[in-house]
Amino acid sequence: MKKQIVKILPYFEPRIWGGKRILENFNYETDVYPVGEVYNVVALRQGADCKVEGFNLTLSKLYDLYPDWFDCDTKELPIRVNLLDPLADLSIQLHPNDEYATKHDASRGKPEAWVILDTPPNGRIAFGHNAKTKEQFEKWATNNEWDKLLKYLTAKKDYFIDIPSGTLHAIGKDVLTYNVSRNADLTYRLYDYDRIDKTTGKKRKLHIEKVFDNVLIPDESKGFVWFDPYYKNGCKIFEYWDEPGLYTLNRIIVEEIGFFEFDRFMFLTCVEGFGTINNININKGETLLIPSGINQLEIKGNLDIFLASYRNNK
Repeated sequence: MKKQIVKILPYFEPRIWGGKRILENFNYETDVYPVGEVYNVVALRQGADCKVEGFNLTLSKLYDLYPDWFDCDTKELPIRVNLLDPLADLSIQLHPNDEYATKHDASRGKPEAWVILDTPPNGRIAFGHNAKTKEQFEKWATNNEWDKLLKYLTAKKDYFIDIPSGTLHAIGKDVLTYNVSRNADLTYRLYDYDRIDKTTGKKRKLHIEKVFDNVLIPDESKGFVWFDPYYKNGCKIFEYWDEPGLYTLNRIIVEEIGFFEFDRFMFLTCVEGFGTINNININKGETLLIPSGINQLEIKGNLDIFLASYRNNK
């Protein structure tokens, strides 16, 4: 199949902390409820897997059949993108590293990063912890001394935050985020506020011992970082992260017309506005895949878009 720009359809996941707001905000339609998380890019075989509009293909199948569209050194699509708009706090959790995930859950680790798209004045995230030793961490967690254990940060709109494997974290209520991560789905929960899942009538599963095995001690988390944009060819560009073997994350804002060049495949997710990219329509909430080799983009309209990609290990 000839390389072409294609639209990637969102994959919706029900979440205990979700609702309809994210659907209304991004003009999505689905029978899934309550929605708190939308996978704009995911390709997990026998799991969450986006569909490619206009083709009888999932994204994982597209990756298998047309590897030259991506030119990646990985057997599976290496990156994932999702939007979260929680109506309640997420569980206190972490993601393991590759070695531990492979050994214990036949999965991959999931380092990730967020950009805060919107937040109320009192919006916050749990990020990191105060324990100085593993023994202290386990004691405070076992005794439910969360005020002692957990660190919280005030959410900052348009700021970036890096979340390495082993970092304790949780997005807070009403904090809207764009997330990029490795294409994996493995989360270990430490605490879930004793909530009851209405679909099961039970509390959600915790993974306390696995959190103890993986949590980074001492906590050296960095918190929010502001990146100054630069302007080029009509584009306001933020370059957040570019690590071979992990992911690349940029943000591009265009008010009328801009021209942008990039040397890898791109997933472009519009978080505000509408317009065209190389004459292909894109609206708020939609994602386009730009295959490898289509390096020059003409962007028209009023658009705020995130670029997620991947560079091979050298």
